Amino acid sequence: MDVDPKKIAKVLPDSRWVGAVLARAAVELNRGRDAEEVARQLFDSDRFSLKKARLIVAALPNEPFVSFLEPREKTGSAENPVTKLFPAAVTERQFLDELDSLCESRRTVIYRDDRHSGHTLTDFTIEEGDFVLPINVKNAGTRFENAMSLVGLEPNDCIPIPAYKAHEAVERVPNLLYAVSVDYGLGVKIESELLPRLTKDELHVWEVLNKHHGPLIRSAEDHFIYSAVKKHWEAFSKHVSLPAFKVISARKSIRILQTLPKRTPGIGLRAWGTGASAEVNVHISIASETTPWGTIRDRIESNGVKNIVDAVNRKKTEVVYDPEI
Repeated sequence: MDVDPKKIAKVLPDSRWVGAVLARAAVELNRGRDAEEVARQLFDSDRFSLKKARLIVAALPNEPFVSFLEPREKTGSAENPVTKLFPAAVTERQFLDELDSLCESRRTVIYRDDRHSGHTLTDFTIEEGDFVLPINVKNAGTRFENAMSLVGLEPNDCIPIPAYKAHEAVERVPNLLYAVSVDYGLGVKIESELLPRLTKDELHVWEVLNKHHGPLIRSAEDHFIYSAVKKHWEAFSKHVSLPAFKVISARKSIRILQTLPKRTPGIGLRAWGTGASAEVNVHISIASETTPWGTIRDRIESNGVKNIVDAVNRKKTEVVYDPEI
């Protein structure tokens, strides 16, 4: 494909992806900027030695820009990144609306956006005084068709929670809630109502990102996707129906794993690997084991964040086996 560096520089103005860095250099040269200054700019990006930067600057005006980009080899689901990258951004943007609504109705509640802070377990944190509720927002976009035979749940009543992440959360952020949007048709909604709203420049850059690789490509993808969702959210959200969130705590997920091990293939099921993915998940009943986000929001509005923190940390006494041998 013919790659236009001007469009890359326009759509990804601050990206540190090597392709965006080179695109800005090509644009600067085209505008008549001194070649040595542009070489220094490339050197300052920490992607090239000064010698290499000078060679690139000398070649940029004379070679097709695509020749400076690394081709991407794709396998499996990576062939259609829409199914993997856009749903997360859409689901998180939807939850942001829920958080804004909550903070408007209870003025003592605030939230923190943790998505770009390096915290891998939390996307947002709801705060009120000393009480905090970390939130991990998830999209369940693929139905587990073998759920009944493998974990005893109907496919439409089953969502997975990664067991190792829930264990880590209980140790590090014990109040963590998973807010899950169960929407098996979200990919179709994105392809029919969001992607057609992208501008020609955005579509060009999206094609470039899908066909090329290089250092920090993921940061460029994230920047593109989250910017596009933010820009087109109002129009997109008006034309699609998005389901309400279902909520379960990491603590409850682990409790289900402990008491119902057959819900976690790989632990309670023989011959694991024949009917589901390799990741070890605890499978949750949507109907009986999750709480609607609307209920959580109403309890916070009426009784504060403490009410939900206490609910997550509720305890009971029971007799359990404690073998000596």
